[in-house]
Amino acid sequence: MKLFSHSSTILPVIDPQASAEYYRDVLGFSISFLWEDPPSYAVINRDDAVGIHFTKHDNFKLSESAPAIYIFVHDPDALYEEYQRSGAKIVEPINDTEYKMREFVVEDINGYILVLGKGI
Repeated sequence: MKLFSHSSTILPVIDPQASAEYYRDVLGFSISFLWEDPPSYAVINRDDAVGIHFTKHDNFKLSESAPAIYIFVHDPDALYEEYQRSGAKIVEPINDTEYKMREFVVEDINGYILVLGKGI
């Protein structure tokens, strides 16, 4: 019997609504929940597979080594093209790694790093 259902990353940000809107408008996610007005908490999802939560922290500062989320995708090349068209900040172009992944890297408006890839 499987005991785990799914997980979501919770990221501290200064502006949860702006973060959620960026992920919607540039990275193709849906906003599924906003808490309070203005929002102090936001939830985004993509393809019923990936969930990310944003929680408001007024004095939040990202560390010098930006935290990263690795998101496994079915077609990294198609997603890479989508993100090029949408204006996502691609910080590493799509490539095949020595550790057998086809991946690329984007940075969001908060400085968080998203690595998107698939095993090859």
